[in-house]
Amino acid sequence: MLDKIEFYTSPDGSVNMTSPGEPTRVFDESCREIVTEMIATIRELYPKAYEALAELYVSSKKNVSYFEYRIVHRFIRCNFGEFDTMSHDIDKGRYNIEQVKCPLRGECRNEGIICMPTLQTKLTAREEEIVRLRIQGMSNLEIADELCISPYTVNRHLQIIRSRLKLKSTSQIISYFTDGKI
Repeated sequence: MLDKIEFYTSPDGSVNMTSPGEPTRVFDESCREIVTEMIATIRELYPKAYEALAELYVSSKKNVSYFEYRIVHRFIRCNFGEFDTMSHDIDKGRYNIEQVKCPLRGECRNEGIICMPTLQTKLTAREEEIVRLRIQGMSNLEIADELCISPYTVNRHLQIIRSRLKLKSTSQIISYFTDGKI
């Protein structure tokens, strides 16, 4: 899970990233672990942004790692580009979208789609199933066995649910849904 990462765009257009206690480094294609996690999150939480970015970079699709890097790089530049010492751009997997300065503000056809994207809050059928099983008192390992998926996948679904609903813990998910919302 990505935690306590601050991204910012330098004047030359490169994206830098920093985490507490670590040196600042350039976000580039070698940051494969970050790209992999972020591409999955963008696809699940911001599907309209993902679709628009995939369309923009369709010419790179044959080189999957470069294609995914370009999508994540643009998403970062459009949503995390300002250096902010008050909060991290990604904190415990949660994205803190910022309105960055953009010379195309008001003219970009993807404004409100790629930049300042709408969070997809509707749960998938699988996510609803995982919530129901958690409410029944099953552990993540028991849910994984029941659904024939890995415990990592269960954790990932729970992380996405927390992000979608802006909750901080699994116990908050259970409370949220035991109040009749599922």
